Amino acid sequence: MTGAKSDPKVVLPQGTLIGRQREGVQAFCGVPYALAPVQARRWQPPVPVAASDETLDARFFGPMAPQVSETGRPIAEASEDCLNLNIWKPDQARAAPVMVWIHGGGFCSGSNRVRGSVFAKAGVVLVAPNYRLGMLGFAAHPLIESQQANFGLLDLILALQWVRDHIDAFGGDPENVTIFGVSAGGQAVNLLMTMPQGAGLFHKAIAQSGYGTWPLLRLKTQDQDPRDILGEAPEIAEDNAGAILRRIDARGFSSASLLHLSANTIVQGQRGFQRPIVDGLSVLEEPGRCFALGLGCSIPYLTGANSFDGSVMPSYQLNPKDYAAAWDKWDPSWRMLYDADLGIAPETGIQRLFGDERYLLSAWVLSEAVARLGAPAYRYYLDVPGPEGSLLSGSPHGFDGFLLFESKIFSPGSDWAAWGDQLRRAWIEFARTGVPCALDTRVGPWQPVGESNQWHRLGSASTISDQALSDRLSRLLSRYHHRCLEDAGPRRTA
Repeated sequence: MTGAKSDPKVVLPQGTLIGRQREGVQAFCGVPYALAPVQARRWQPPVPVAASDETLDARFFGPMAPQVSETGRPIAEASEDCLNLNIWKPDQARAAPVMVWIHGGGFCSGSNRVRGSVFAKAGVVLVAPNYRLGMLGFAAHPLIESQQANFGLLDLILALQWVRDHIDAFGGDPENVTIFGVSAGGQAVNLLMTMPQGAGLFHKAIAQSGYGTWPLLRLKTQDQDPRDILGEAPEIAEDNAGAILRRIDARGFSSASLLHLSANTIVQGQRGFQRPIVDGLSVLEEPGRCFALGLGCSIPYLTGANSFDGSVMPSYQLNPKDYAAAWDKWDPSWRMLYDADLGIAPETGIQRLFGDERYLLSAWVLSEAVARLGAPAYRYYLDVPGPEGSLLSGSPHGFDGFLLFESKIFSPGSDWAAWGDQLRRAWIEFARTGVPCALDTRVGPWQPVGESNQWHRLGSASTISDQALSDRLSRLLSRYHHRCLEDAGPRRTA
């Protein structure tokens, strides 16, 4: 494949990339950064691509990681040979800020297929990598012969190394790289900031609705480990993988036969989200606990949550009645703090509580911890009206991703498009300088943590007051400290 004369080209050690060009933006898509993690390379750390003099067609998206669709069927465009990334750059990019978008999807779905041109048109080189998902990306089991467990996160480390080594060929500045993502992407940001392998690969971080204070799976458990979200013993990673294998009737398999089992069969056993694993090698502990002990990157950090992040609860496979019962046992007065939501419907109040505990709490705890390490930290509360027909006013989970990438195209001239423009400007300014620019003149400039103990509020759709947020957060912090047994710290396994 040689491409048309007008097609942009970038020469790399792995080959010459032929991209596409439109409206001042060049796109190079489906660019491999690792060998296909198949057969003997399944459940192993990723292997970099080799040097080559080939010409690579980079005009179209590459395969996404194996996953099932909302109908429960495997997605046709998915393949285990999914470790590719997309790059969007301005035509005349020179030492431009680099932003690396990490997609969400509960570590079991999603892809790097985003509208990166909206960032490139604003002067950014945007990179979006795929990474392994579900049990193919996060697993520990006696049949899996690897000391590592978080293969999807190691994929992201290799993708960031690729960016460090090659992004200057696209006009990006390898010394100014910002990682950002929403939901599982935000959690990946938090995890990368505490992974030893991530040191020096990025210089700023934005975690949107990350969940760095939420329980993780564990390779091994000890008495001082934090309890799970229901107040019970933490879940062991091998039990999680074993349950997936039982669902696909993989009993009696050997290590070799498991390596040859089709990826589509494996993903059919997934239920709910996939959680990363505390393995003592890549993930030392929950991010919140790592930061509390000073084991995290001291870099500019921007984080926040949406006012109705709890809209995602039905996808998490957590029984709302069990969750409410665990809270009732701990402190039944939570119901007074969420009485307005409970008055709408019991499930609405429980979902709001879930969203606050999973996402809002994380943003507060981690921003406070990063500030204590001496780096500038900023936090926001997104409360922009969501789609009509929502259970209640406020921003549902993942709505910020829509505002950033899609609102300008699908809702031109709307309030959503205006909010999307403002969010992009703030995020890009943070990537350039480490300080987000003001969005709403009524709110004023962003105040770093330490100078303000309030949220930088973006919108007011849900009418939740600052005092109500503070009261809820106080209760969430109390339960978090109890669950985490503060004297416990990260431990490396042999």
